[in-house]
Amino acid sequence: MIYRLSIRALFLCIIALSCVHVFAEDSRTKEVLDADDARIAAMVSADSRSLAPLLSEDLRYSHSTGAIDTKKTLLNLISEKVMRYVMYQPLQRTVAFAGPKIAFVNGRAEIGVQHDGQSLEKTFVFLSVWRLEEDAWRFLRWQSSQLASAAPAVGDVRIIDESGEDGGWQLLVEGDFENVNGEADTWSWKDGVLACTGRPVGVTRFHKPLVNFELSLRWRHLSSGGNSGVFLWAPPESLLDLAPGKLPRGGIEVQILDHGYAQRYEEKTGRKAAWFTTDGDVFAVGTSKMNPFPPLSPNGTRSFPNARYSLGSPQWNHYYVRAVNKEVRLWVNGHEVSGGDHCSPSTGYLCLESEGAPVEFKEIYVRELP
Repeated sequence: MIYRLSIRALFLCIIALSCVHVFAEDSRTKEVLDADDARIAAMVSADSRSLAPLLSEDLRYSHSTGAIDTKKTLLNLISEKVMRYVMYQPLQRTVAFAGPKIAFVNGRAEIGVQHDGQSLEKTFVFLSVWRLEEDAWRFLRWQSSQLASAAPAVGDVRIIDESGEDGGWQLLVEGDFENVNGEADTWSWKDGVLACTGRPVGVTRFHKPLVNFELSLRWRHLSSGGNSGVFLWAPPESLLDLAPGKLPRGGIEVQILDHGYAQRYEEKTGRKAAWFTTDGDVFAVGTSKMNPFPPLSPNGTRSFPNARYSLGSPQWNHYYVRAVNKEVRLWVNGHEVSGGDHCSPSTGYLCLESEGAPVEFKEIYVRELP
């Protein structure tokens, strides 16, 4: 009887130890992926201070071009914004351990990079190595290779269509929006086009708050001098009991102005339109905050576009917006022009503006990101 109990106890111990091993592996896998998530967030936000502790002193980062960076040179590239990671979305990651202190992470990711005036957005397969150093996982090696990407290329085919739905893009339709403070006829849908009368001033919002996302849409003004815009990360309280004739009390605004607006302003005031542009200003509104990218408006609150790509009424324009990790970037008709980082808050509603003039939107696509 004692012998049988001992065998049974031994069997139970073996099972228990196996469970402990599995739980330990799951815990270590989470630690490595958490470290990798922190690395990606720091690289996209160009936060070299947060990135540095995650990198091993022995780092060798091999780019798909064949160039190799050390910890020092990679940090310099990112902090000086010589290389800008405008997109970094893991699609698949698998963690394997070669020992108690070495972890291999391999998979696929969509990565968008700007370097030396060139833009590249591709799907990559990659292999990275993490090493446990002083009780912290640190990034040791990176090697990647390009694959054909389903995502549109920067400055090329950023207009999303039905084929984008396979890549996680969602076409927004009438049921996705809620009228916040307009009249019953302020916003109307017909044949896939969202039309706005412009009266009263106000917004319609996406039905739920968003954190990290991409937006692709077409817009056009139906009259010269038209005014409209897109609000990103508008806090719920900024829309609460919003009276007709008012815009949200917070959020990041992506301006939509027709070129005739500047002409009318100058004719009316007799002054040059120096504090705004009609080619895609980005700025914080009300209670929200943002560090705008240069060039800046004279008072430093707006990110002015670095070039003019917007088309006048009644031509259709295309906006592509990335709102990720407290950073906003705007592309106008395929060209990145403006944006800002350190946005606060960086979660909230996506809104379209009614601002005094008739405007139309169509092909409104959103892709939520981790």
